[in-house]
Amino acid sequence: MDLKIEELREEQQQIAEVIGVEAYLMLTKRFGGTSIYIAKAEEILQRKSRDEKIRNEFNGSNYSQLATKYGLTEVWIRTIVYDKAEEIKKKPIEGQMNLNDYLKP
Repeated sequence: MDLKIEELREEQQQIAEVIGVEAYLMLTKRFGGTSIYIAKAEEILQRKSRDEKIRNEFNGSNYSQLATKYGLTEVWIRTIVYDKAEEIKKKPIEGQMNLNDYLKP
């Protein structure tokens, strides 16, 4: 489809000017007829910083406290810290011996 930017409505033209007509057409194919939300750059950066703080404060069991502190749901906290939670689960408990400790000659 050969589309010229002038054929678009003003709001559509503004988007096409930023991302290009070809990319705009791809958006219309994927999201045409729906509403999409485009977050502000500051919001994305603040979320990234907030999520990093949450990961740093996570100790393996303080989901509820972090949810309260940051005004998020526990489910969302679990999503944010998922990788760190898995890492913590894989670590041996301090002082715990493993089978290899017994099998060493």
